[in-house]
Amino acid sequence: MRKIEVNEQDRIIPSISKEEKMSKILVPVDGSPSSKVAADTAIEMAALTGDEIVALRVIDVENYTGQWEFMRDQVEEELKRDADEILGDVVERAAGKGVTVEKLIRYGDASFEIIAYAKENREDVRAIIMGSAGRRGIARAFIGSTASRVARQVG
Repeated sequence: MRKIEVNEQDRIIPSISKEEKMSKILVPVDGSPSSKVAADTAIEMAALTGDEIVALRVIDVENYTGQWEFMRDQVEEELKRDADEILGDVVERAAGKGVTVEKLIRYGDASFEIIAYAKENREDVRAIIMGSAGRRGIARAFIGSTASRVARQVG
């Protein structure tokens, strides 16, 4: 059982018994405004619970290169640099709240990789907090949303 204490400055301090295993909050990020809000929400939650955050960036090189295979290495290198920057931003914001962040990059389709990680680590992952692009109507029917696919498969 997790115990939450309040100190003199009315700050909530989570405490974890030695028998209790720390949980993880999975936060898929892509650098969008909604993923930044999701990361901030996860940081606040982890600060209260003592959980660790797993910041996951999925890189889909095929989505960017298509038939331009000769550019694959250059595109992949640029996407990796971008991913490192996005994940570093989460680590910086979490450090200010005393929250530990594990950075993780996976390659492939975003929804597939998020679902795969959650299922592979189902014993450790307490929650998935992610943003949504907010597609509506016909676009959502044809394209779908990564967040809705993850919710259907993992939720």
